[in-house]
Amino acid sequence: MKILKIFLLLVGSIIAMPGYAQREDATPKAALANTKKEAACDNVCGCAGNTQAPLGIMTDHIHNKGRWMLTYTYSSTMMQGNNIGSMKASDDDVFKNYMMAPETMSMQMHMVMAMYGVTDRLTLMGMGGYMLSDMSMNMSGNMTGMPGMTMQMGGMTMLSSSSGFSDTRLSALYNFANGAKHRIIGSLGISLPTGTVRAKGTTMLGDNQRLPYDMQTGSGSYSMVPDVTYARKYGLFYCGVNVGADLKLNYNSLGYKYGNVYHGSAWAGYRFLPFLSATIRGEAVHTDKISGSDPVSAIPVYQANDPTANTANYGGSVANLYTGLNFSLMKPVLEKFRLMVEYGMPLYQNLNGTQMALKSNLLAGVQYSF
Repeated sequence: MKILKIFLLLVGSIIAMPGYAQREDATPKAALANTKKEAACDNVCGCAGNTQAPLGIMTDHIHNKGRWMLTYTYSSTMMQGNNIGSMKASDDDVFKNYMMAPETMSMQMHMVMAMYGVTDRLTLMGMGGYMLSDMSMNMSGNMTGMPGMTMQMGGMTMLSSSSGFSDTRLSALYNFANGAKHRIIGSLGISLPTGTVRAKGTTMLGDNQRLPYDMQTGSGSYSMVPDVTYARKYGLFYCGVNVGADLKLNYNSLGYKYGNVYHGSAWAGYRFLPFLSATIRGEAVHTDKISGSDPVSAIPVYQANDPTANTANYGGSVANLYTGLNFSLMKPVLEKFRLMVEYGMPLYQNLNGTQMALKSNLLAGVQYSF
């Protein structure tokens, strides 16, 4: 599988990089200058100074007993155009099978996460968020006179939007390697269906209709979320690997469940200054197809006209490349804050059926430890 080869190449490259990094014992002055900063950070969490993983990795460190960390993260995912498999598809290509072709979609998430150190090795984590989605779809001229043409449209474009709380995740993280320069953290969590699968909006049938799968804010299912992270520090250089999954446990109240998700990331970072590090991360994600179907989306008029209503058009494999910056503020009071940002673009996409293609993903967050 092409995506697996890409991920293995990224992992191999990052594992090989420490051989070219400057050894910690060769930079005694730099190490001495940063000792106080690293000690202060290690007293709060297991991130070994300003060597925390990129913002997109949330299970790379734990916190000492009695310590808290609060994180707010804003993410913006942009999608544009369509793919059929791994090939780009024009509207005309989509119109060969459907009367509507997705044009753009934006998904914004406001997420809050809390971590608490139960012991020096065990940390509990909880996270939830609020999601907003907007989609525009171009419509074939053959749809003139079809039901739904009386809804609000801009020319031959249909606009839909949804918003609401997302699913909630609760996890326990344990550090199996309590070393100063490396850590192996296993995580086991459960995702609770606090989001909705009944969001309504504008569809081809009119306003206030149930929206297709990709416009819902939740899954409606419980999920098991296992995860493992290995992170290593080499002086000013650091790197790590993370693999995990989101395994759906049940069909939701509408009779379907989203596909399981399997993901892996490998990253490398370098601390240029005591308060600043930069990262690069490769990510591979495979998503299974949806099982079952929403009875509303399954009606023939949707299946013949809207590709987002067809469960065959969900799931696939993608590989993304991210760059990021981590800032550790050093002034009194502000030293408990960390600012992080990460920006990613796709390297490879092989999607099931006809789907919107990923254009970019931006994450920005602030962390407060105490």
